[in-house]
Parts: sequence; structure tokens; C-alpha cells
Amino acid sequence: MDLLAGNVVPAEGESTVRTYHCTYYREKALGLKSGGFLGITNKRVIFQAVGDTPSGRSLIQSEVPIADVSGINSFKGTYFDFFALLGALVLAWLAMLIVPVILTGLSYTLESYTFFQVIGWLLTIGALIGSLFLSVKSIWRTTLVGVSAGALLSLAGIGVLDALAAITGGGGGDFWILLLLIAALIYMLMCASWYARRPTFSLEINSSGGSSTPIRIASAGGFLNRSAINTPNALPGMDAETMLHEIGALITDIQTLGDYGIAKWKQN
Repeated sequence: MDLLAGNVVPAEGESTVRTYHCTYYREKALGLKSGGFLGITNKRVIFQAVGDTPSGRSLIQSEVPIADVSGINSFKGTYFDFFALLGALVLAWLAMLIVPVILTGLSYTLESYTFFQVIGWLLTIGALIGSLFLSVKSIWRTTLVGVSAGALLSLAGIGVLDALAAITGGGGGDFWILLLLIAALIYMLMCASWYARRPTFSLEINSSGGSSTPIRIASAGGFLNRSAINTPNALPGMDAETMLHEIGALITDIQTLGDYGIAKWKQN
């Protein structure tokens, strides 16, 4: 995508050297979907992200003269989203509460303890195996493990709040089921932790001119940090890693070699 081909009005004699799809924004709370592109021309470095929200079109744009670029800080990796972890665990907890109620209702309706056990074990094993076929990025993986844990609670014949007391007390005919329950809960926490790991991307281009950081692509980062509404968390685009490897050399060549540096990167 060439930013000068319609999105940005070019200056006199300005031409694009390289354009990167470096990031994109996806905020469900805002209904925002937006692709971010970094364009490097013979005169400017331009960042633009255009997207759509339920309330209308959104636009983020910033730029700096290429001669004024004095430094670049970048990051591509993952961060831990505590609120995603909390949401996954709450959903799994609800599943743990609902499944015993449903199984108990079935056992009273059918008046068959054997049928109750068969359904309970099928639900335990089926939900656990089913979770293995879901992506670690899916919240339903954690929920299915919660379903499995809820079925184990029913088979043990105890409620959620009674499980700890039964385990610490030891013994009991169904004590081994409680050991399976502990393993399921540990696995559920692991799934929630995997779900809470989110990709993120940040880029800061510093300037020797008036604004110290005219181009800033925000990263969520941190354990509890949430991006501000006007700077949603940036996710890495398909050219993010390539851009991080090249951008320093590209800008330096244009600044020091002029037309030769421009021709060099246009040919690559």
C-alpha cells in the first residue's frame, strides 16, 4: 500500500521509498478495526491508521521530516492481560457452578445413579479432550476445562466450596476424584494464563525538531496496564518484524546518501 497514492497528499517532488503494514488495532470494546501503515518517502516518515467503528470512520496520522529523525525505539512481543485472565476464569467458574446443577437435575429426573455417573464421566473426559483441540488463544478452551471440573465435582458429590475442606481432610471413597479435580483446576489456570498472553507492538520515532516523539505507536505492555481510549493497543502487522530489521538502515541511508540511498531501497 502506497500512502501517497491517495491517502496522503504528496509534497512537491515527494515519492515513496518503502511502505510497511506494521500494525493493526482491534478493540472489541470500541468496535475498532484498523490497519496501520508506516510509509517512508524521500522527504517524510508517515504513520497512518484508518479504520471503522460503529460511530464512524477513525483516523490516526502522524509524521516527521526524514531529515529530523534522531532515534528509533521499537518492540514486538507479548504482554500479560490480567483482565483477559480474569474474564476466562469467571466464565470457567460459572461453568463449574452450572454443570453440577444440570447433572443433579438429570439424576433426579431419570432416577438412575448409574446413568448419572456415565453422563458425568463422558462430560468430564469429553470436555477435557475437546479443550485440547481448541487454540490457546480461545477463551472456550478454559471454559471447557471448567465444564470438566464441574462434572468432577458432581461425581465427587460435593459443592465447589466444599472441595477444599474435603481435600484437606483427606480420605473418603471419592478422594481420588478430588485429586483429578485438582489437576483439572491447575490445567484450567494454565489455559487462562495462555489466553491472557497477547501480542503487542510499539514504535517510537524520535525527532531532533520541535516534538521529541512525533510518531508513537502504543503498546499495552505491563501486567495491569491498559491503553488509553485514544491510543488502543497496537498488534504486530504482517510487515512488523521486517520493518524493525530494516527501518534504521533505510532512514540512515536516505539521510546520509541522499538520492543514492533512495535508489538503493527502491530496488530492494
